[in-house]
Amino acid sequence: MDIIHSLVNRLPKKQRTVMQLRDIEGKSYREIADLMQFTEEQVKTTLFQARKKIKQQYLDIDGYGL
Repeated sequence: MDIIHSLVNRLPKKQRTVMQLRDIEGKSYREIADLMQFTEEQVKTTLFQARKKIKQQYLDIDGYGL
């Protein structure tokens, strides 16, 4: 879990914020869009990119045993 927290903290601010609002606070796409002045599509895209980046970085670490 510490590794995931570390990877999340390395995300760009926009991605980190969207991920926190959605995955931790449970906000809807609409709520996040309103808070961040994005469209819902931008929220979904940003969240997808953040999750993809976290997954890839985790797999890289796990694969190398770091």
